[in-house]
Amino acid sequence: MKISKTLLTGLLALSTITLAKMEYTGEKYLGKDIITNLDVSDLDSGKVYEFYFQGIENSLGRPWYVPVTVIKGEKSGKRFLINSGVHGNELNPILTSYKVKENLNPKNVNGTVTIVHGMNVSGLLNNTRGYKFGANSESTSDLNRQMDAGKTAAADQKYSTLIWQNLLSKNADKVIDLHTSGKGSEFPLFVYADFRNADIQKMAELTGADVVKLDSGEKGSVETSFVDIGIPSITFELGSSETQQAEIVARAVDGVLNNMIYFDSLTGKDIKPYEDTFYGNSWSRIRAEKGGYVENKVKIMDKVKEGDLMFVQYDSFGNVVKEYKSPNSGIVVSIKDYPYSEPGDSLGRVIEYDAKDKEQVIKK
Repeated sequence: MKISKTLLTGLLALSTITLAKMEYTGEKYLGKDIITNLDVSDLDSGKVYEFYFQGIENSLGRPWYVPVTVIKGEKSGKRFLINSGVHGNELNPILTSYKVKENLNPKNVNGTVTIVHGMNVSGLLNNTRGYKFGANSESTSDLNRQMDAGKTAAADQKYSTLIWQNLLSKNADKVIDLHTSGKGSEFPLFVYADFRNADIQKMAELTGADVVKLDSGEKGSVETSFVDIGIPSITFELGSSETQQAEIVARAVDGVLNNMIYFDSLTGKDIKPYEDTFYGNSWSRIRAEKGGYVENKVKIMDKVKEGDLMFVQYDSFGNVVKEYKSPNSGIVVSIKDYPYSEPGDSLGRVIEYDAKDKEQVIKK
């Protein structure tokens, strides 16, 4: 049978559209459907879906499976994305993703909420911040600096590119990416946000975080990759890594739900934030100049003035070898949580009082 050129063009177009929608392997893992492409517009409304997104194969030839929940509301609306576990030693975000899900169902969700419960499976299994390469390698890679790079030469690049293109980038109108401080340091509830976008400013305010840092972002991060394609996104830092902090998690859950309520992705009453938020757009880092035991003289969220004593360093015999003072007036937002330090180690950070209110900070 001869197929007309018009019909052939139509069939090719239909094929292209199909490829852009949900793609299933036809198999299940632990009872859940395995998918290779997520398109929430292709899912039926009024349902909760639990998928395993199939990543690249590991060194044993077995795929990494990323757990993903999609709540598709009975009513239409925008697409809200909550991502967690870009760094494999960040545990508060994983628990927060579970707690947020407990508050959602198809009757109270408008539109679609997608929750990624631990993006970096390799890092989570090895309790490493970066993607952990296999085959007896000690190397890791920071996925949060290459999400939208489109590179595929190495395993970490293939992994991040696949997740960005087939899971994250096409399924969001608003994004909250959940993180913690890096290994060996302590953070409060903290937000990085690019205030040049009014929606992003509002998202940061709605979290009720202790501190918001006005920040143009890091190229290749989940947050900035979305911002670069016009989708409002924030990085929400939930305390410290490699631990579970119940109060931080509870406040983070409220901050996420508050965003969803405000932007009409969730039916409910606004949640009053726990704390007054401090806004700043620059900070100073205090680094160790010698080796030895460091005693902290300040705590997270302490107010300090320029010249205030922050850390005292001792040698092996208990002799003071160095005192470290605050380089500016501001609030302590980061402290090293292990006392032994060598030259160059970050002991802490102070975010500066750049203005009396955030409107003045934005103008700077």
